[in-house]
Amino acid sequence: MELNNSQLKAVMKKEGPCMVLAGPGSGKTAVLTRRVIELIKSGVPAEEILVITFTKAAAIEMKERFDRLSDDIYPVTFGTFHSLFWGILKKEMNYKTSDILMGSYRNKVLLDAMRLIDKRFDDNSMLGIYSAELSAFYNSAKSILDYEPKIIEKDDLIQFLKAYESLKRKYHVVDFDDMLTKTYRLFNEKPDVLKRWQKKFSFFLVDEMQDMNDIQFELMNMLSQRTRNIFCVGDDDQSIYGFRGANPGLMQKFVSTYEDAETILLNYNYRNPKNIVETSSKLISKNINRFEKNIYSTSPLGGLFIKAFDDDYLEAKGVIEAISKLRKSGIDYGEIAILYRNHNDARYIVDGLINAKLPFYLKEQMPNIYTHFVIADIENYFQIAIGNSTKARLLSVMNRPNRYLHRRAVEYGNTLEGMLKFYSNTPSNFRQVEALINDIRLISKMSPAAAINYIKNVMGYRGFLQEEAVKNQVEVNEYVDVLDFLSGVLSDCKTLKQSIDKLNMLKLKVDYENKNRGGDKAGKIGLYTLHASKGLEFENVFIISANEGTLPTNKAVSKEDIEGERRLFYVGMTRTKKNLYLSYTNKKNRDKSRFLTELDYSSSMLSP
Repeated sequence: MELNNSQLKAVMKKEGPCMVLAGPGSGKTAVLTRRVIELIKSGVPAEEILVITFTKAAAIEMKERFDRLSDDIYPVTFGTFHSLFWGILKKEMNYKTSDILMGSYRNKVLLDAMRLIDKRFDDNSMLGIYSAELSAFYNSAKSILDYEPKIIEKDDLIQFLKAYESLKRKYHVVDFDDMLTKTYRLFNEKPDVLKRWQKKFSFFLVDEMQDMNDIQFELMNMLSQRTRNIFCVGDDDQSIYGFRGANPGLMQKFVSTYEDAETILLNYNYRNPKNIVETSSKLISKNINRFEKNIYSTSPLGGLFIKAFDDDYLEAKGVIEAISKLRKSGIDYGEIAILYRNHNDARYIVDGLINAKLPFYLKEQMPNIYTHFVIADIENYFQIAIGNSTKARLLSVMNRPNRYLHRRAVEYGNTLEGMLKFYSNTPSNFRQVEALINDIRLISKMSPAAAINYIKNVMGYRGFLQEEAVKNQVEVNEYVDVLDFLSGVLSDCKTLKQSIDKLNMLKLKVDYENKNRGGDKAGKIGLYTLHASKGLEFENVFIISANEGTLPTNKAVSKEDIEGERRLFYVGMTRTKKNLYLSYTNKKNRDKSRFLTELDYSSSMLSP
């Protein structure tokens, strides 16, 4: 690979601090690996070079690419932040791998800590919230007095922190956050230990700097102080992991901390078509807190298609029709990806792909919508209506909506008729069961879509959903949307029996794809959340549900939140090597995403 001028400048940079701004498709991995080779050629001992990235997979891939550049094997250290600092802790504090607290064991200790401060914690409902806030604190490099929680009250966090730390000391265990915080404390409290590790490495290369959190920044700053040969590569426009503590502002902090730092922009994009580079650059330029960049594409125009649909069902149908056209033109399914903000946004797509018998895979585990309690309730109503009444099915729907029927009534024969006998001397309950029997008889003769509508509006199931929404503190539309989705899924079924069979098939299919999501991807359409798509590229990319409330999410309220959502959309757009399809729906109360307007595209940019 021949390097362009900016890449060559970065590769040949030897001493002193340096910031490399590396946008999508700019060849950053090539720059990092070639720079290591150049350092070794210049006389730097390979064992004094440290290359840090964020995942084990990325570190392995980078080492493999480095090894292919030379016939010799050099002892350069490639690793992750956690592997580096865990190695330091093991050597300096005699920790063992068996001391790591993770998985279900960690959850148990977290829950025990929560119960120490409040015995009312008897389930896992708040565990994720407390765990996330705790991790955000650990990664902030702040004292508990200076840290301001985002989710829970500060006094609650302080008590929780004390309880959790006490239990870890009692069991002599550490979690993944401790690998950073304990090393940070060790370096501050024992300067001789810090000096020993500063002497081990002379040159520091950091990949994906935009994903750094505060404590990682401080640790790398401490380690590199002896030589100040710290070379960071990143793109603040692709910082999308704020929920994990990533702080894109650290790139600005780097150049202010190291006032003599050289900043190099990799200004050629080798991945994206010219019009995608232009439109995505217009979008991301709306962000204020960023480095300005002028990026040039080396590729011709690609396809940029923006389309509105009346609803989610038609959007999924339109996407699948477009995929079918691509396939007929000779495009392999493996060069197609469908991206979405949340897993819920993909449920119509998944259903459509299954119906069309198109091969696909899931990058991440997706909640199986077909196991949702709303769908389970409707299926149970259908099963009873076709004569498959069981105790479990009757118990699940008899009070949805509430009919004030007692569980013991079901044990009287496990049938609706048996329930009538149970309430033969209780007129009000007898009439409730009688009405339920009449409703069941009616829906047994209806199409699935009509039966769902009847259950929702006539039998009072929507009222039950309203009560559940209040109880669970969610919007009722979240549950009603599942009903609407189910009506669309079953629109091609003529009988309740057909709909039950289809639901069982769909449930099994999603379970199968979840179970095998890490398997063979060849010749299959990829389904990714926008977060999971980072670092990947495809010939053809679809981004669906580009609506306000989804992109950006309705949870984004501050300017910083909106900028984070804009970066996420930018990352999705820049996954394509050829064609980009953006779609949204015109459903009531849903506007198209502001990001589509901010693209500011002209007709000449839309397609070649």
